[in-house]
Amino acid sequence: MSDNKAYKNDEGKGIEDIDSDSLYNLETEETDNLYSLPDDSDESGNENDNDPIDSVESGEDDDYAIEDDEDEEEEDDSDEENHKKGNKFSLLLKIMSTPVEGWKELKRRHYPPEDVASGLFYPTVALASLSEFAGMIYTTIGVGECLMSALTAFISFFFGYFTVLLLCGAILPKLSKGIMKTAIGKEFVMVNMSTLALFFTAINLFPMIDAVLVFLPIWTIYLIYKGVRILRIPEAVETRTKILLTFLIIGAPFLWSWLMELFFEISN
Repeated sequence: MSDNKAYKNDEGKGIEDIDSDSLYNLETEETDNLYSLPDDSDESGNENDNDPIDSVESGEDDDYAIEDDEDEEEEDDSDEENHKKGNKFSLLLKIMSTPVEGWKELKRRHYPPEDVASGLFYPTVALASLSEFAGMIYTTIGVGECLMSALTAFISFFFGYFTVLLLCGAILPKLSKGIMKTAIGKEFVMVNMSTLALFFTAINLFPMIDAVLVFLPIWTIYLIYKGVRILRIPEAVETRTKILLTFLIIGAPFLWSWLMELFFEISN
C-alpha cells in the first residue's frame, strides 16, 4: 500500500496529494536515462571488422604462402576426386625432386593416412626388406641369414614409424606435439620414412658404391626441413620441432635395427 503525502505548490495556494509511487517512478526513469549509454554496437562491429591484427600475416616463407581463397577452393573438391590424382609413388618422386611443390601437393590431395600407408609406406618398407636378399648375389650368405635380415629391416621401419608418433607426443614442444595426431602429421612421417626405405634399398642393391649411397639420408633431412612448413607449426617452436623430428625420423629405424640385431645375437 502506497503512502500519500501532501505537498504545497510553488505559490503555496493549496496542497496537492502526490502518490509516492509515482514520485519514485519518475526518479527511477530519470536515473535510467542518466546512466543509459547510446548503443555503440555498430561502432564496435566496425572496429572489429577493421581490426589490424587480422590483417597481419604469419611471416611464413613465400613458397608456402597459399591464399585462403585457394585453400577453400581446394577443400571444396570431393575426396573421391582427390584420390584419383596420380599415385603415391609419383607424389613421392615429386616431393624428392621438388620438395616445396611436392609437400604442398600432398596437403592439397587430402589423402587419408591409411591410403598413404597402404599405397606408399608399406610397399617401400617391403621393398627394403626384399632387398636384403641381394646379399645372396654379392656374398655367400644363405637364405636363412637373408630372411633374418629382411625381418629386421621390416620391423625397423614398421615399428620405427609408431615409435616416432609415440615419442613426438612426449618430447615435442607443447605447441607442436599435437600435430603428429593429425592426418597430415602422420603422412609427413610416413613419406620421410619411405625415402629412407628407398635409400636403404639402393644401398643393398648397389653395395659397390655404398660409400656414396650412405650419405643419401642427408636428403631426407633436407626434405624434413622443407616440409615442416606444411604442418603450420608456430614460429616460436619451429626450429626446435625441426631438430627433434629429424632426430626421431632418422634415428627410430636405426634404433630398432640395433635392438633386433642385438636380440638375434642373444637368441643365437
